[in-house]
Formats: sequence, C-alpha cells, structure tokens
Amino acid sequence: MNQYAKHLLILIACIASSQLWAIDNAHFYRATNLFFEPRLERDYLTSFDLFLQSGSTRDARNRDHDTVPLFDIYGTSDMHELAVGVPCKDLSNPLDLIIQQLSLLPSRCVTSNDACKDISKFANYSIGGKFSVMESFISLAQNIKRGFFFHFFFPIRRLKVSDVCFCDISPTDNTCPNINTPIWQAFKNNFDDILARYCLSRECYSLTNIGDVSLDIGWTHSFQKTEVLDFVDTTFKFGIIIPSGEERCEDRIFSIPFGYNGHFGATLSGDLAFGAFDWLTLGAHFDAMVFGNKTKEIRLKTGQAQSGMIKLAKGCSKVERGSQWEVGGYLKLDHFVRGLSFIVGYSFVSKNKDIVTPEDCEKFDLGIANTDQALFGYKMHTVNFFVEYDFSQENKIVGPRIAGYYNWVVGGERIFTTNVGGANFGVEFAWDL
Repeated sequence: MNQYAKHLLILIACIASSQLWAIDNAHFYRATNLFFEPRLERDYLTSFDLFLQSGSTRDARNRDHDTVPLFDIYGTSDMHELAVGVPCKDLSNPLDLIIQQLSLLPSRCVTSNDACKDISKFANYSIGGKFSVMESFISLAQNIKRGFFFHFFFPIRRLKVSDVCFCDISPTDNTCPNINTPIWQAFKNNFDDILARYCLSRECYSLTNIGDVSLDIGWTHSFQKTEVLDFVDTTFKFGIIIPSGEERCEDRIFSIPFGYNGHFGATLSGDLAFGAFDWLTLGAHFDAMVFGNKTKEIRLKTGQAQSGMIKLAKGCSKVERGSQWEVGGYLKLDHFVRGLSFIVGYSFVSKNKDIVTPEDCEKFDLGIANTDQALFGYKMHTVNFFVEYDFSQENKIVGPRIAGYYNWVVGGERIFTTNVGGANFGVEFAWDL
C-alpha cells in the first residue's frame, strides 16, 4: 500500500471510529475504556459505532504504585550498570571504554531517612516526558438468529512522545563518585554517540498507524420472565486478535507498540446485567486474553542491577507474552430523562509477566534477562463516566445515539496515568421491522 492510500485509510478511520471496549482495549499507556453492556437479543440487528478519544500525561506509576516521571515507569535508568554483561564490547573503541570504566566505579546512592527511598543514585537518569494518544475505532456487530452474532473491530492510533528530559540524579556532595566524577561527565558528553554505537535513539516521535484488528463470535440472551427484576441479560464472546498493529521499534528507546506487539491472541468475555424499576441497571464484565509465542530480536537486560528503559544488548529470543484479564462493574441510570442515560463504572486490568528465552545462551543469561521490570506486566484501576442520549423510537428501523465519556486512572503499577475523554456516535438498524 502506498503512503497516500495508507494516510487516506487512516483519515477515514479517524472520522469513523467506534465504541467497542472489550477487544484491543486494555493497554498500559492509557485508561481502560468502559466495556459494553450485554448485546441486545434481536434477529438481524446491525450495530455500527463511531468513536474518537484522546488524552495525555507526564506521569507514570512504578512497581511500588508511586507517581513518578513518565519514563521512570521501570525505575530510574542506571547508566552505571549499562555495560555489565553486554557481549562483544570492544575496549579499543573509546565509547566502549567509557561505559566499561564507568561500570568499574563503586556504586553509590543517597537515601532519605524519613521516606526510606533513594533520592539520588550515582550515574542514574530520571527521565521525564509527555505522552499523548489519540484513538479511533470502527465497530460493526451483526446479529444472526437465536442470539448469535458476529463482531468486527478496527482500531487506529496516534502515539506521540515529546518533551523528553534526562535529569541526572547523581549525588551532588563531595563524596566520590558524584555528579562531577570525570568518567561520568565523559559519558554524558558522549551519550548520544554511545547510543548510536548500539543502534539506539532517544528521539521523540509522533506516529499514526492501525492497531490489532479483532474478529469474534458471540451469543446473547435476555431473560424477562421474572417477577422481581425487569430482565437478566447475558452475553458471551470468543474472538481472535490479528497482530496488524506496528510492533515496538527496538532501536527507539521510547517506542510503544500499536497493538499487542506482534502476538496473535484469543479472547473470551462475558457480560451480565440486571434491570430493575424500569430505569436502573447493574452490570458486570469479565474478559481474558491469551497470546501465542513469537521469536524476534529484542533488547535484553544483561546485568542484575540494570534498571530503566535503556538496554544496549540486542538478541533473538522467544517471547512468551503473559495473559491479560479484566473485571469490572457498572451502574446505569437507563433513560431516566427521556433518552438520556448515565453510567458510572469501574474496571481492573492485570497483565501477567512475559518470559523471554534468548537463543544464544552463551551471550545472554536467561535468569538475568527475565528480571527486567519491563517484562513484569502491569495493573490498572480505572473509573469510567459515560453519558448517552438515545434517539431510537419504536417501529423505526434506524435508531441513532450519541455519547460522551471520561476514563480516569485511579491506581496501578507500571502504567502511564493517561486519563482519556471522547465522544461516540452509534446507530442501530432493526431489519426485522
């Protein structure tokens, strides 16, 4: 596909975006979207949704749930340990000599007696920056008969990293080594050249591409023969995730994949809702994703004490991506003022640890490689607010609706705290009238 056609496709998709939350939904870099209610059980019903959302942040949560600068998500970036275990260093090269000499200096940190946390570490960077995301989705669901339906999901994303700032948090006292140690100053003066030697870039970027396309089949049922409740609705879905999204660029330090980083996936989800008083709905959701393994060239941790996002060594490895699951619930005031509805929801997402197996076991230690915080998955707590107005009328084939919403990250670990807001236009086609 040529560049013009690709940009045209992206433009169209950004204009026509959707509101399906359960597939290609949960990512560490932004708040989790509200999941769908159980699907309406009606033969041949067609649902089409257009959706656009955006958000930005300068903060992250680390493994201790603390709020930290954006790219300290896996800890501060330890340059003191950068050269440890890196294969094929050439000490006749002045750049390799600098990182080797730096690693031979004693380590040192200054801690706060009150907070019992490190406040400065020799030869460490705290990396700040700004992350922005704009997303659009196309969602098309088609009922067949007896509650069965198909669903297609197509995401588009623009990911932007800007205002990156490397802050030297080395001790500033008179004890050596400190911020003024000559070899550390030499490292900082040659930092970009050192990165370039190992094919790494710390440049900012703004990229737009598709995410992972999803297809699934589901079954839904509405039980209304009850004297206490208005209804009990259930929906179950099974789907596949096609790795159409661009993968993380291993040569760009702050690169983020557009989907699940090239892994095929399978999903299973269930939704349950109870209605009462003709205006109140309580609902719950669960979904799980499992992924296939993939062998590819990735950056690998080579020293036990290394931390942060910067790793010099790169090797071919089998990556076993950890499974991911989500649970949540919501309360809905359904058509409490004509077609106006309001939803408040909560979701918890947990992704399990990835396992990497380097092909060259002589160059890379399996145990050390798998201590990388970037492999440890994440957890996220999100509160969702959703307002919708439904223009549907009885005995009308077309039923349009519009909505606005806000997703608020309230906690988690190893995540960007990117709150997002957006709008939605949806339409139902009741072909059985």
